[in-house]
Amino acid sequence: MSTTTDSKGQYKRVFTVLFQLTKKVNEGGALSDLLRMVAQAATELTDADSCSIMLLDDSGRELLSKASHGLSPEEEARISFQVGRGVAGWVVEHGSPALVADISQDPRFEAREEQEITIRSLLTVPLVTKEGIIGVINATSARVGAFQVEHEELLTYLGASIVKDIENARLYCLSITDSLTRAYNRQYLFQHLPQEIERARRYQSPLSLILADIDLFKRFNDTYGHLAGDFVLKEVVRLSKRQIREIDMLVRYGGEELLFVLPNTPLQGAVITAERVRQAIEGAEFPWSDKRLRVTVSMGVAEFHEGGTDELLLQQADQALYLAKSEGRNCVRTFEKPQANG
Repeated sequence: MSTTTDSKGQYKRVFTVLFQLTKKVNEGGALSDLLRMVAQAATELTDADSCSIMLLDDSGRELLSKASHGLSPEEEARISFQVGRGVAGWVVEHGSPALVADISQDPRFEAREEQEITIRSLLTVPLVTKEGIIGVINATSARVGAFQVEHEELLTYLGASIVKDIENARLYCLSITDSLTRAYNRQYLFQHLPQEIERARRYQSPLSLILADIDLFKRFNDTYGHLAGDFVLKEVVRLSKRQIREIDMLVRYGGEELLFVLPNTPLQGAVITAERVRQAIEGAEFPWSDKRLRVTVSMGVAEFHEGGTDELLLQQADQALYLAKSEGRNCVRTFEKPQANG
């Protein structure tokens, strides 16, 4: 009797979670927020120590962690499996859940040297759409035998109920992001920037842009090759994202140019952010083959003023960037509004 009661209680929790997730989807929540909610729900429903949501990359050959609960950001970022490798890769390859009571007895489990958490048992279920598997929900515990068949059923039900929303959110995310760097693309910028300007105008709040350009990048590509250039560009974006807030927007503006949109940020605050990004990139080494590659960036900063437009603000950021390049590169310069003659 108690088992039936417990089962009913668990499914009631699932329905509550699904209601919250559906609300988040209807509100137009970001994919990352949706996936974090799923990871937290999976952790709570299975009494796991941690859960991660892994999705297949564009090639369909590698699972990458997109959100987690109970893991550090560093641990989350490091998790990846080739299809067919590890328990998660096996689940994608075979399309079946995997309930592992003791990882020491299962040859599919692959321990990673940099692993921070203790794993003794795990549960992985596929996320399946009509088009095929798009990823997995992965739950782990430091206890042997932590997961039972009812936990597998709960996660399977959760995944089946939310997978279409995840896929729709993922496809939307792909449509507004640059395929190489995963920064926002120009299409999203031209939809979003006018909204930010209207918000700044309505609430009299500051808004600034930073336009950045990787210095002498054509020469870099000619020296090291375009594959190395693509790698460094992705790393520069990844490093830049770590220097800005969640409310800020990073756009691949074109080629090696990146644009930062900083709501609620006056000119001097944007200069501080730009300098932080510039220093982080200048001090970084990017490992490529047997080399340690280095680059610098020039950055132009402009602030929105009443009467301005999105086109004008972009032009002003571009003029400030031109000034940074003309004054030796690897520096931050601002657009200074011309003084009226009087």
